Amino acid sequence: MNKEQFKTALLILLVISSLLLTLALWTYQPEYEELDQATYLEETELDGEPKHLSQVLQPDLIVFNETQQSTTESAIIPDKQEEAELFEEIADWSFSQIDSHISSGSWGLWSPNMELVFPVDVPISLIDQIFNVEQFEFQHDHTFNRVYFQLIQSSEERIEVTFMSDNEEEVLNGEIESVSAYETIQNYFYRSDMASVEDVDIGFDEEHEIYLTTEEMEVPQQTVFTEDLNEQPVVNVLFSNPSLVRQQNVENENEVNYTDGTRLLTLIDAFNSSQYLSYYKPPVSGGDHSGRQDILLRSLDFTNDHYGWTDDFRLEDVNYMNQVVDYRIHQNGIPVFDDNGYMVMEQAWGPQELQSLSRPLFRVTNRFDLGEGDQVTLQSGKSVYRFLENASDEFYLPAIENIKIGYEVVRDTDSANNLIFLEPTWFIEYANGVWRPLSYFEDRASLQEDG
Repeated sequence: MNKEQFKTALLILLVISSLLLTLALWTYQPEYEELDQATYLEETELDGEPKHLSQVLQPDLIVFNETQQSTTESAIIPDKQEEAELFEEIADWSFSQIDSHISSGSWGLWSPNMELVFPVDVPISLIDQIFNVEQFEFQHDHTFNRVYFQLIQSSEERIEVTFMSDNEEEVLNGEIESVSAYETIQNYFYRSDMASVEDVDIGFDEEHEIYLTTEEMEVPQQTVFTEDLNEQPVVNVLFSNPSLVRQQNVENENEVNYTDGTRLLTLIDAFNSSQYLSYYKPPVSGGDHSGRQDILLRSLDFTNDHYGWTDDFRLEDVNYMNQVVDYRIHQNGIPVFDDNGYMVMEQAWGPQELQSLSRPLFRVTNRFDLGEGDQVTLQSGKSVYRFLENASDEFYLPAIENIKIGYEVVRDTDSANNLIFLEPTWFIEYANGVWRPLSYFEDRASLQEDG
């Protein structure tokens, strides 16, 4: 074989080898396990459910006002569960008309009317997220915390709806034309089982109006369990790269810390077997804060994305200036309070992302159907306010921001670790949003008398 024949044979061999290698690459199937999308989703979801804004932003009270002989009589539904069901029905009523601009100056309020009292100032631009309003566009930065449904006695049985705020003079008007809605409101004025209430002006400027019951109320005790939640889905949601997260040693044996070098997540023992989560990420400079509407929707979407509504959380407070949103667990429509704030989920938002999160890593459940306990007779709200008035030397009356019935968490160390009792009592919001049971104020007043 001469030199040219050898080159030709070598070239043919190389071409054949290349073709065989290419064929092997095409037909080769590497051994790997395909990522299970369902498994991945489970690892970024808590065991909750997505909710609409109207499910977490509900009125504190629904009040029925009627003027008779120049005196206004007001009443509420004594059953908070029934009240929540009524609001669900109200949110579904279809508006036949709503103004696209606010009205200034005086406005009329007449009898009879149904009044919805919300716990926070709500941006008017979110009306269509709460009520059944179509094609609503409102760009002004106005809010409402009360909504009046006024019955117009005419052949059409119309309902005039007015959105207003205690902090602003302007109002927004709308209208509902519905016989069934009209009759629903009207029927409450004929019921004999309603609880009578009176309005009281409180606060530093005494322009904040709250309603307090005038008679004793029967509220059942509750026995519930706390059911633990897995922290891993929350770790996966809060840390951009969960694989970098490491557990950090701490001296306090009741705490567990996780960090990726920047973010810090702490698990705190709560109610013995359950835990409370606290997360913090240093703020990033630059960027503007979200508007009032945006902060509520961001908070809602964030919690929906990881199915974080694991309990009956309801919006309790919003600090629009600091971008802080608070939700509190409710049981049978009644807010639940504890000394350490473990029943609250708080989110603080920076210009670009979530800056801090605190929330229970447990859910409150009565799945064992232990039933309701004894009925507890609570004094009237008016008598609670009179007590505070009489103790004004000890308590600064203008610092009172709200008074409502709630459940106080009571632990029984002799019972199962995850068993808690909910004792109904009056709670007072005093001095910058701190809620305390009536017993706290009674004890302080007693010490003052003894001293």
